[in-house]
Amino acid sequence: GYGPQGVTPPGAPAPLAEWWQRLVARIIDGIILAIPMVIISLVLGAILVTSGGFDLETGVITEPSGYALSTFLSTVIAGLIYVAYEFLMLRQNGQTVGKMVMGIKVVRVGGALQGGLSPDVAIKRAGVSYGPYALSGIPLVGFVLNIFTLVNVLWQLWDKPLKQCLHDKVASTVVVKTK
Repeated sequence: GYGPQGVTPPGAPAPLAEWWQRLVARIIDGIILAIPMVIISLVLGAILVTSGGFDLETGVITEPSGYALSTFLSTVIAGLIYVAYEFLMLRQNGQTVGKMVMGIKVVRVGGALQGGLSPDVAIKRAGVSYGPYALSGIPLVGFVLNIFTLVNVLWQLWDKPLKQCLHDKVASTVVVKTK
């Protein structure tokens, strides 16, 4: 049969995934993970957020509250869920659902195409990839982490020869085509 098409650089067991394949895989994973996150955010908002009001009889103004705490907790929980999802899926077979759909896989540099990543490699990659998201709700720190996240994913566009993002470099992984 026909295998993956493209040039296989040294250290990669198959041709490297294209940037757009990785992007579409992330979008698919983002849609999947958005479903539980919307539910969690709505529940936290319903529990923590209070609306403001004005009592006509006493003239007491009640300020709305809980928005910042609800947003911060939702962001932290989302970051942890994203890290857990990425870790568990890459540990199992090197692919998230989005990567399966796109026919790409994460493997160790110099590693084999079969199997998943070891726990230490999977947690490094997931932590650098999604860990900053868990803290992005903190003012100023979140701004810096969002810039880091952008640089992280764009790094593959100028990295040669393995087209690695920063999370790939930390974990010594590459993303390759499987079909």
